[in-house]
Amino acid sequence: MALPFFSTTGKQIMKKQALGAVWSKEKTTFRVFAPSASEVTLRIYERGEDSPAVLTVPMEREDVFFHATLQGDFDGKYYTYEVNGEEVVDPYAKSAGVNGKRGFIFDPATTNPEGWENDCFEPKMPIIWEVHVRDFSSDYSLSVQNKGKYAAFQTGVKTPAGRTALIDYLKELGVTYVHLLPVMDMKSVDEKNPDDYNWGYDPASYFYPEGSYSLNPYDGRMRVKELKTLIKTLHENGIGVILDAVYNHVYKVETSNLQLLAPNCYFRMDGEKFRNGSGCGNETASERTPMRNLMLDSTRYWVEEYHVDGFRFDLMGLHDVQTMNRIRESIDALPGGKDVLMYGEPWYCECPRGIFPADLSHIHLLNDRIAIFNPELRDGIRGAHFGNSRPGYLQGNMESLRKIKAWIAGGTCINEFGGGFRIKPSQQIAYCASHDDYTLFDQLMNTTWPGFDGVRAHKMSAFILLSCLGIPFFQAGEEFLRTKGGWKNSYNAGDRVNHLDWKRRDYFDGVVRYYRGLIAIRKSNKAFLSPNCADFAWIPSSNPDAAAYAIGDYIYCFNNSEAETKIDLSKYGKLLWLADIDRTDLSEETEGSVIVPAHNVFLAKMIR
Repeated sequence: MALPFFSTTGKQIMKKQALGAVWSKEKTTFRVFAPSASEVTLRIYERGEDSPAVLTVPMEREDVFFHATLQGDFDGKYYTYEVNGEEVVDPYAKSAGVNGKRGFIFDPATTNPEGWENDCFEPKMPIIWEVHVRDFSSDYSLSVQNKGKYAAFQTGVKTPAGRTALIDYLKELGVTYVHLLPVMDMKSVDEKNPDDYNWGYDPASYFYPEGSYSLNPYDGRMRVKELKTLIKTLHENGIGVILDAVYNHVYKVETSNLQLLAPNCYFRMDGEKFRNGSGCGNETASERTPMRNLMLDSTRYWVEEYHVDGFRFDLMGLHDVQTMNRIRESIDALPGGKDVLMYGEPWYCECPRGIFPADLSHIHLLNDRIAIFNPELRDGIRGAHFGNSRPGYLQGNMESLRKIKAWIAGGTCINEFGGGFRIKPSQQIAYCASHDDYTLFDQLMNTTWPGFDGVRAHKMSAFILLSCLGIPFFQAGEEFLRTKGGWKNSYNAGDRVNHLDWKRRDYFDGVVRYYRGLIAIRKSNKAFLSPNCADFAWIPSSNPDAAAYAIGDYIYCFNNSEAETKIDLSKYGKLLWLADIDRTDLSEETEGSVIVPAHNVFLAKMIR
């Protein structure tokens, strides 16, 4: 099917006119993009499902849009559009009834938690902790109400052994941002079934929250208020909130509201077939006006209405560079927008010819405040991510040190140590594990031998990630050796596999305290506050299988080889020794040459 014609007027309207339902007490205005439709009918309902329409109104065409205005207060009503015999949910609906069957009309102010007008988050040195809403609180051993829901993001909750859990734990650990796996409405979960589980990488809408995490998915107001309350609670505890944004594909293109309203306008095609760079049956066309504007409008809306502090873009390599940079510029123009984080997956996805994708090979074209997950650093530390598992530096593969040294300075030393792409420190997400593939613990168990010291390996990993330039990122529970029992892709495996086991937080409290100590030391190094820190210097090491370097006033060395290494620190004068592989609360003076034993680390601060 050929693409519909876009007039100049149409493009101008798409830039200037608000789409969706715009409510006021006196009237509600509806506007929808439907360029090839001959007619569109607005349908109004009392409930979000299983009720007849109480009002149907033919909408008026305006170029490539249809619009209608209803006089009176329609707060609390539900609506759909009927186009070409299909009933369609508004892609710009700001909430919906159960399972997203009908859009919801409401006064946004009625969804604000108490004190929302004073909600704020003071930007901090980013240290990111990635978690699924349901995983966070679904552990049977936790005594907490509303398990698996937005409302379970609570303070005052303890582990079985009486240690901090949930938000109190995050605050004590010291992470500064929580990255939520997708909370935009998803298609694969039945919101009526409390046992349904999915990560959420199957978007149904880009403007309102998923209802399965709500205490009442039937009420379009509840999910909005509950997510805002979650965000406000984290902000009150000094933690920012990052949303996982899946704009690169939809669950099923043939039944997508985007496709039903504007056939083939939002998606890339190969002739009559949909391209499938996402591996999910379709890929969106961010380079086209409709999809680009949707991404711009959606990201701005989440920042303005929900006060979110960042976005992680799923399969960002499917989006074009220009759109990603436009989103950065759009968010920057908002009050406090320059503090909003942006990062994404830069994997190569084979975009159509003529499009510069936001992938590894085009990182130099992206705004330097759009970061990417660095697969080279990840694989250097823990070994191969996908496919056949291979060991990394943690497991004793000394060849992997080359990859780590290439990126520990944020890619600034690529010419000396090699690598396939060049990035600035501000563009690097430094990580060993995320929701994809094995947890760090499971990866280590798959690539090592009986008796391997997994605790020491986790500490070594944390030391490398928290001492390199860029943005450190951890999978939830990594710091207490999270396991999923060897599951690689647990996207629909349910609570049994995916829940955070808070008993492990008790059992591995020593590792948790080690991570906490390293996080505190990182925060004390002001050099990390500079997005593209140039205050970095390598320090010669007697052992080629160890690495030593200075960042600001701090000296770092890690040595996972079988032999000790000697580093001469004479030129730095007196040092305060802060940490080794066992402790982060050392406070001993040292100077001159230092011996770092095998499988150990050294961290010290210059005494000025």
